[in-house]
Amino acid sequence: MNSFDSFTLTPMSAGDIIDRAVRLYRRNFFALLRIVFGPSLVAYLGTVMYYAGVRNFTLDRGDSRVAVSMFLIVVGFIVWLFGKAAFYAVLGGASRSLVDHFFEGKPILAKDVYRAVRQRFWSLIGAILMVGLLLIGAGAIVYFIVIIAMLIAVAFAALLSTAPYVMQVVLGTGFAIIVGIGILMIFLLVYSRVVYVPQVMMVEGKNVFSSISRSFSLAGGEMWRIAALILFWFYVAWSAWWLLFTPLGSVAYWMGIEINLFNQDIPFWFNIAYQTVTQVSEIIIAPIAMLGFTLLYLDSRVRKEGFDIELMANRLLPPTPGMVQMAAQSSTLLFGTPL
Repeated sequence: MNSFDSFTLTPMSAGDIIDRAVRLYRRNFFALLRIVFGPSLVAYLGTVMYYAGVRNFTLDRGDSRVAVSMFLIVVGFIVWLFGKAAFYAVLGGASRSLVDHFFEGKPILAKDVYRAVRQRFWSLIGAILMVGLLLIGAGAIVYFIVIIAMLIAVAFAALLSTAPYVMQVVLGTGFAIIVGIGILMIFLLVYSRVVYVPQVMMVEGKNVFSSISRSFSLAGGEMWRIAALILFWFYVAWSAWWLLFTPLGSVAYWMGIEINLFNQDIPFWFNIAYQTVTQVSEIIIAPIAMLGFTLLYLDSRVRKEGFDIELMANRLLPPTPGMVQMAAQSSTLLFGTPL
């Protein structure tokens, strides 16, 4: 049985997509790791350079020390940014290889993914920038909502200052929950509309703006399934991160290191180890999201465009010899005798 026959093209629920993504991930674990390892390594090297520059920055040991530290900070940040951009570009670019694997049985190879990404690299970077700008716009809306919510909260706190303490706590907690849900909904509404941009670009060959428009069209009505996939990915990523961080945190606690965002005396080795743990967890977990969103993209096309019928027709009803001969005759009449 080939890959097309084993790949069931029927509408899937969020649970079906998650289950299939996990099974595909398990079967192609090492191939997927090879795909994301290169960009992750670049981002990791940039992180090491950045923290080395921050750690060695001082004004008490001459201008040369300051120049070297600033060089490490700036170059490290640029290398990290390039690595992250390449990482997300590779995740998006792998969609083409995944579709070929689903329907043609081709193995998932890192060289094929990198070749496809190299052909559309700047388009993928442009798509990442456009998606980032849309998310920044959503962040600006959230910022104004938070400011307005804080003003409303202060006004209600003044009005309820004489109310019982329990009532104040209940109303304040409920208000905070409503604001938090509203913020999540805004981000989800924006992100769920652009989540198919890499898949559209790599599978259908569209440009940046056409891919965004196409993603808006395909993702309509898919917010809850996308939310379920994001929630599952976040849960698995958080669990994997804690599994890797617990031994490191235990060693730091045993050595008397205070771990918090405001501690300026955290050892350099701990910063590097922490970034290593974070990068490893991202390498392990990111392919699950890539598989899930690609399956969701295909399922959206099945639901809205009859993609399964189109593929089955192309497979089961190939052009007949008469149709091929008629096409050749038409081409001859239009363009002359072929050479």
